[in-house]
Amino acid sequence: MVGTADIIAVSGIRNIVSSLDHRGVGMSEAMFHAKCLRAIGQDLEIKRVTQFSLKSSDEGYLLSLPLRGTEGAAAMDAEGDDETSQKVSSREPMEFLYTLDAIERLDEMGRTKRGIGNGMPDFFSLSQCLRALGTVIDSKRGQLLQIDREAQMNATPSFSIQYKTSTGDRVREAHTLPNLYDCSVHLYKARRQDMLEDHSEEARPRIMT
Repeated sequence: MVGTADIIAVSGIRNIVSSLDHRGVGMSEAMFHAKCLRAIGQDLEIKRVTQFSLKSSDEGYLLSLPLRGTEGAAAMDAEGDDETSQKVSSREPMEFLYTLDAIERLDEMGRTKRGIGNGMPDFFSLSQCLRALGTVIDSKRGQLLQIDREAQMNATPSFSIQYKTSTGDRVREAHTLPNLYDCSVHLYKARRQDMLEDHSEEARPRIMT
């Protein structure tokens, strides 16, 4: 069964946030795709990759770039053998594999950079958009099949995702940049609330027995 979902609405975003609330399933325990996709997004931002297709594989995530000669493709090609991404094919389109070990290193690098400053994240950034898409999938206990991102001139960037739900259904959804912005903001507020509650719990005096 293939379902076509409407672009995610704000009410739906709030449902996603509440479904990952720490009073139910802990956010840190249920954010596998969100964590991985944000780390990949951070790497793609550095390499200025704007159009791509990303698929799940047994070893991690397989990235496909549509054209050679673009700035992003050249950056990926030049760094295809470094520790962050591994080139697996020289055919058209260009393909690179992000292993889980490489994603873990990218995530650690990202956390180090985020720890330097205390400013608000850029909710329109590619890494935040991919994180939001990962959260959509994680909230449904799903498994990513494919993400496609097209950035056409004079058009609002959009993402299409395909994933398999915990019941085995295949779902296809379209998400625009403004909707992913809303999702990222709500997730940020939820994380901030969790942090405030954790700090409040730590500051509460303990009763000695």
